[in-house]
Amino acid sequence: MDNQFFTRSQKVQNIIKGFNLTRSLFVSSILTGNAYTGKKSLIRYLFPTITFADGRDQKNIEQLLENQNELVIFNFEKLSNVENLDFSNKRIIAISNYISNERTIDSLFAFIYHMPSLRERPEDVVALTEHFNREIKSKLMIEGDFTIDLEALDISAETHSLRRSLYREAFIYSCSDQDIKSILHRYLYEHMEGDSDYKTYLPLYEKPLIEAGLEKFGSQLKLSEMLGINRNTLRKKIHELGIN
Repeated sequence: MDNQFFTRSQKVQNIIKGFNLTRSLFVSSILTGNAYTGKKSLIRYLFPTITFADGRDQKNIEQLLENQNELVIFNFEKLSNVENLDFSNKRIIAISNYISNERTIDSLFAFIYHMPSLRERPEDVVALTEHFNREIKSKLMIEGDFTIDLEALDISAETHSLRRSLYREAFIYSCSDQDIKSILHRYLYEHMEGDSDYKTYLPLYEKPLIEAGLEKFGSQLKLSEMLGINRNTLRKKIHELGIN
């Protein structure tokens, strides 16, 4: 499978340009940034033939440095005794979630790049959403387009949480009545344990019903008519359930 990297961010394009300009040089570079911002994917896209090694395996890294002139070290922050590593006449590309010792990093690397977070790359959120949606539709065998609640998109953990939130949205979209019943059945079976369970779990049905109805029909009067209940009863339910 071909390596792919999706970006529309000028900041990321500048990082790509920097790596491409030094592609033929035996100099060392480090790419830092939050976890799940696409650092490893970017380097694999740019340098698909270079050996990748995990910084959590110190012994393996030391052996590879003795025998290879080119190496990508991910989880670089996990290495110990970094100041003793010899990168002379080698092309070493390090990938790190953070920099713990700036002086050591400056002495080891000729170029230091920082991968911006998705909050700094809104255009990439759009690009990645489109990419993940194609992946999701294929894996979940969803035909046609499904509506995405943009407020439900979670980028707190970068691409990791973005993908997860999109899968959740796709599942919600594709749920059948039987799926919903099965989810409720399993949840209630695992959590029911007291005499007041009816009162405790009734909001699982009532709150989304009323919230969706208010959003869809726009008024309490119209919703009370659609639900076939007294308007005062509906108003009381709205207050009890804490619906704004």
